[in-house]
Amino acid sequence: MKKVLFLFVFSALSFCAMSQTSEKKVEMKDVRKDLKEIKKERKDRNADLKAGNTADAAKDSKEIKKDKKDLAKDAKGLKKEGVKHPIKRAEKQIRRAK
Repeated sequence: MKKVLFLFVFSALSFCAMSQTSEKKVEMKDVRKDLKEIKKERKDRNADLKAGNTADAAKDSKEIKKDKKDLAKDAKGLKKEGVKHPIKRAEKQIRRAK
C-alpha cells in the first residue's frame, strides 16, 4: 500500500512539472511570433513613409503599439513563471533559427 501511494504521489508531481514546462514553451513561441510581427510591421511602416502614405503609416504605428503591449504582457507572465529576460531570449532564439 505504501509503495502504491508513493508511486501515485510522484507520478502526480511529475505530471504537474511537465505541464508547466509546456506552458512556458507556448508562451515563448508567442513572444517570438510577436517579435517577428513587430519587425514586419516596422518595415511596412517605413516603406509607407518613404512612399508618402502617412495615413497607412499611422495605422501601422498603432498596430505596432498594440503588439508591443501584447509582447510586454506576455513577457511579464513569463517572468512570473521564472524565465529570465524573455524578450532577449526570444530574440536570440529567432537569430539561431535563421
